[in-house]
Amino acid sequence: MDYGIVLPHFTAFASEDPAHRIATAAEAAEALGYSTIWVADHLVFPAKMEGGYAFNPDDPFLEPLSVLAALSLKTTRIKLGTAVLILPYRHPLATAKTLATIDVLSGGRTVVGVGAGWLEQEFDALGVSIKERGSRTDETIDIMKAAWTQPVVNFSGKHFEIADIKCLPQPVQTPRPPVLIGGMTKGALRRVARRGDGWIAMGNSPEALEAPLETLAELTEQAGRSMADLQLCMLPLAAPSLDQLLDDLPGYEKLGLQHVYLSFRAWTNDFSELMRLMERFAREAGLGS
Repeated sequence: MDYGIVLPHFTAFASEDPAHRIATAAEAAEALGYSTIWVADHLVFPAKMEGGYAFNPDDPFLEPLSVLAALSLKTTRIKLGTAVLILPYRHPLATAKTLATIDVLSGGRTVVGVGAGWLEQEFDALGVSIKERGSRTDETIDIMKAAWTQPVVNFSGKHFEIADIKCLPQPVQTPRPPVLIGGMTKGALRRVARRGDGWIAMGNSPEALEAPLETLAELTEQAGRSMADLQLCMLPLAAPSLDQLLDDLPGYEKLGLQHVYLSFRAWTNDFSELMRLMERFAREAGLGS
């Protein structure tokens, strides 16, 4: 099992000297032996957010693909991932083009984590129906894969019609970057089974993943595929402490997870402390050894 980090490209971490902080965290993650740096995705927030959301609309949230493009030139080995990119917010060809460009600039280090989204006010502001998010996500995945692997893109769907289009450059990775699909609903798990190269799960303990993994195994078999075809990733949520998370790691590995990535902002809003937590986890989890 290997490990990644969520970059501090949003909330209070991005309010002061974000270019320096993001580059520092990325370079440190690479040096410490983390396998992947991940970025999250929101384009806008409602001015007033209620219900205990994890984000403050008054804090900056740097656009994730722009961040990865910049970091592709600041790092040399670490993988560059989206967790997750909300596909209905952007045109599929624009998304495919940007991700392929990052893959070229980074020498083939892109990992494409995607999701359907959840914040209704964000969909409204962008002029996209939240009721269509599932079908738009499915079509976008299919179009991106075609743009990355086919000499000419042709697609006919409910939302998009594309005829005889070239979208270059294609990614460096062959046959293409992996597409990991996030979500815990049955619809998201079905999307993983049918279209995904892997699953990005969220939860607060190994036990929380047992039932979704059983469902995913059933859906994967129904789709004529094997769980061995999937990369299983996890973002632990709401662990009370880094000590508890370290204690949970054997449980995640026993479930068959190949990758766990960490959001250290769960425990601090201070950048210096975040860096110390990165170093402590790397040391105690044996990264780079």
